[in-house]
Amino acid sequence: MYDEKEIVELKTRLVQWLQTKMPQAENISISDFDKPGMGLANVTYLFNLNWEESGQKKSKGVVFRSVPQDIKVHPESDSMEQYRIMDALKDTGVPVPVMLWMEDDPDVLGYDFFLMERLDGAFITDFPPYHSAGIYYDATPEQRAKMWWGGLENMAGVHMVDWKNMDLSFLDMPKTPIDSIDLQLAHWNRFYRWVKDDPDESHPILEAGLTWLEENKYEPEHITLCWGDSRLGNLLYDKDTFDVKAVLDWEMVFIGDPEADLAWFLLLDWQHSEGTGLPKCEGTPSAEETIARYEEITGWKPKNLFYNEVFGCVRFGIVLVSVLKNMKGQGISIADDMIHNNICTRRISELLGLPSPGKKKDVIRNLDEITASVQIHFTGPGGCDWYIMSEKGKGTRYEGTIENPDCSITVSKEVWDAIQKGRMNQLDAWSEGKLSTEGDLNLMSLLGDMISELSK
Repeated sequence: MYDEKEIVELKTRLVQWLQTKMPQAENISISDFDKPGMGLANVTYLFNLNWEESGQKKSKGVVFRSVPQDIKVHPESDSMEQYRIMDALKDTGVPVPVMLWMEDDPDVLGYDFFLMERLDGAFITDFPPYHSAGIYYDATPEQRAKMWWGGLENMAGVHMVDWKNMDLSFLDMPKTPIDSIDLQLAHWNRFYRWVKDDPDESHPILEAGLTWLEENKYEPEHITLCWGDSRLGNLLYDKDTFDVKAVLDWEMVFIGDPEADLAWFLLLDWQHSEGTGLPKCEGTPSAEETIARYEEITGWKPKNLFYNEVFGCVRFGIVLVSVLKNMKGQGISIADDMIHNNICTRRISELLGLPSPGKKKDVIRNLDEITASVQIHFTGPGGCDWYIMSEKGKGTRYEGTIENPDCSITVSKEVWDAIQKGRMNQLDAWSEGKLSTEGDLNLMSLLGDMISELSK
């Protein structure tokens, strides 16, 4: 994160740079500078760009994006590639923000970055999982279905663009259909080698997955532009109509089999629900319904979804190792065995018939099934210790501490109040080390409303 001094320096340099991009503008300034989220794979800032032109005051909402320079999630992330793909999509029917400017001269900020037009809208959150909190959870079944189908239809829209007549020379271009699989395997093998702290470090289940993928390669029937990170959380929705306003986050874009995107779309929803022990929200279409709708839109019948689910789990698993190592490096508390025993490795072992690294999460269908204890440690001014006993949906607050709670949350009273009032995102608080958890993290999501109510 930037401190206040760095923010001032960044804004000063941006204004100087913008003057070269907007020679007709006078009195350029930046206001309402804000960091909206955790920024695992990208650094994102929001601000208003203000200027005068022909005697009139003007303003535009702007998004600043760059790849993290100190702690990277993806070894080959490229801000310029993300800019170019969204700029190339502007006239294709795929909704993307207007790209404003990009800069790869290190003399400006010391790293590549780009600016795009800011759109108003709402995001479906990843943390807590959207089947337990946020706009998707709070929506009606009909609204959820609309958000789901909007995501699927826009993903299919990416697959249907005439990519061969677009300038995508900055992407790896497969020479043959099976070459597209080889290119992706080569990329993720490089990623896996990069994420290891030393050559002898081993992740047996991920390695078994990569070996299986190599031994079971197939020739895709279709080669298209693939979004790469096709999921509900990477879409911007209209707050009122729930229509998709923009398809975002293109750091994993590639040319290849579109079935990879479809499998990822389904996998990431499973991860936010059954994979973490949460029931799917009513109104969420089933995998079978989703596949059938994809066939209707594209006219293509998916034939290799199992392969691409395994590939998706391996991809996700490698990214997760990178994320977890970064978090540990920042002092964020995670379970000791989580790097090897996580949702991805358990799923790969299940799909390929390998010994499981840990117990599969049981899906809790409603709060009446939960009997658990949650310890809360409020630190700083106004701090105190208290805990909740949830007995089949009924929560009772007790002062003090309890031995061996199922979940433990440590946070300052000030930060907790900011989260409850919507001034701070829970994911940001966790990623910045302001909120730490131990034990069954799902309980924080499942009992979120109960914890909030009893904390008053």
